[in-house]
Order: sequence, then C-alpha cells, then structure tokens
Amino acid sequence: MNTASRGVALALTALLAACASSTTASSGTSSSATPSANTSASGALPSAASAASTAKPEPEFVLLGELHDNPDHHRARAEQLRRLIAQEPRTVIVFEQFSRTQDGAVAQARREHPGDTAAVIDAAQFDRKAWRWPLHQPLFDAVLQTGAEARGGNIDRDQVRKIVREGDAAWPADLLALRDRTAWSGAQQDTLRKDIQDGHCGAMPEAMLPGMVQAQRARDAAMAQAMLDAKKAGAKRVVLIAGNGHVRRDVAVPVYLQAAGVPASDIDAIGYLEPTSSAPNGGYDRVERAPAPTREDPCAAFKR
Repeated sequence: MNTASRGVALALTALLAACASSTTASSGTSSSATPSANTSASGALPSAASAASTAKPEPEFVLLGELHDNPDHHRARAEQLRRLIAQEPRTVIVFEQFSRTQDGAVAQARREHPGDTAAVIDAAQFDRKAWRWPLHQPLFDAVLQTGAEARGGNIDRDQVRKIVREGDAAWPADLLALRDRTAWSGAQQDTLRKDIQDGHCGAMPEAMLPGMVQAQRARDAAMAQAMLDAKKAGAKRVVLIAGNGHVRRDVAVPVYLQAAGVPASDIDAIGYLEPTSSAPNGGYDRVERAPAPTREDPCAAFKR
C-alpha cells in the first residue's frame, strides 16, 4: 500500500471508530493549561454530589464530552448522569456510540431484557473493539438502571463513508436541511479542518480533508437533530454523551442546536480533559479534568 492509500485507509478507520478531534492525539497531549476551577487539587474530577450543592440548575440541553480512552471521564459522567436523571426523570440520553437508526432495536431490547446492558448494546450494534469496551459501561449502566430513555445520535458507518466520498449528495435530507440553516464561517471551516488533521497526527492526505470535514459536520448535525427530536417528543432535558470534539460550542453540536432555535443559555457544553490538555477558546462552558491513563503513542498507527 502506498503512503497516500495508507493515509486514506487510516483516516477512514479513525473517523468511523471515533471523532478525530476528541482522540488522545489531539486533546490528550496538548500544551499545559491552568486547571479548571472545577478540578480538585489532585487533578481528579469533583463528585457530582459536591458539585450539585453549588451548581445552578442545568439547562435543557447538556453536552458531556470525553476523551474516549479515559476511564475516569466515563465514571465521572456516569455519576453526573445519575444525578441529572434523579433531578429530572424525563431526561433522554443521546449516545454518540449508537446510530440513530437503531433506536427501535434499542427500545425493544430494553423491553425484552430490562437492565441488561449487554443485550442493549448488542441491539444497537455497538462496536466493542472500536470503543474499547468496557470503558463506556458505567455510562450505559447508569442509564439502563435508572430507566431513562436512550437514543442514538450518530450516522451509520456506510453513510459516513458515502459522505466522505460524495459530499452533499450523500447527506440525509433532514441533516442537510439543518446544515443549510446553520451559519458557517471560513474560520470555523479552518478550525475543523485543523482539528481533523491534528487528530490524525498530520498524516491526513490533503485531498481527504474536505470529505472528512463534511463527515464531521454531518455527525454533529445528526447528534443535534437527535437531541432536538428527543425534546420535541417530550423530554424535559436531553444529555449528549460524545467526544470532546462534538460538544464544542464554536464548531460542533451547539452550533446546530442554536441554528434550530435553541437559545445559547439553554445549552451547557462541558469538556472533559486531562491536566495537561488545553481547552480551545470558546469551546466549552466549563471544563472538568482527570488524570491521564497510561496509553501508547496515539500517533503510532500513522507512522507505520
């Protein structure tokens, strides 16, 4: 395989497995930054109980980011989910890890296998290898054990591939309509393009970047639409579980929520980072931090 072909293959694999801009390659090894006020002296995330005592009520749309391979992020967000659901039982959780086409299968699995996380993620065609199961299990357990509704927010893999190759012609109609209502500047385009290239350790062939930006925007629009649909169906609060790249206010899901008429004040975008990670300007309403796990070089795959 030549260098360009290898780069295309790796790029598609990384995009389909997880959001490039929220991998350790782009978010876990950034330059040092001052820890958030929400971070304890040890660098660990504060407990939801302590945060709840001082925090004001959450807006109707809450977006919880993550570094996909950081188990402390998942445990902290699972605790946060339990608190949010206890506070408002009519909370719907939208998962990046599920396709929105699998909602019927997920609902049926929950009826037939109450509380059975394995049965539900199998019904959702959850990719255990790509998502490094069981890292996300605390999140799914928290939702299934409380009885909150779970929905998928992502696009099917085949659809993502088509968008990378074909652009607008491959976008689902509802997402294209939402995108066309969304203001999008050259600066936002450049930011997303750079994030994707950084997330691939600079190995992305330039010819692939326009299609990869299209696919990233389509996935962000899909998650926003899933949140909007859940709210329209009666949810009092909707929580998104996704990579940090998808919850950014400046280029990701909140952009599409606001284009659909959601006031900025009704959105709370929370990035989950590590002590040495720097948050993008205007990216999050607040940041939570936890120590980095031991991990291999995230760019190793791109050096082969």
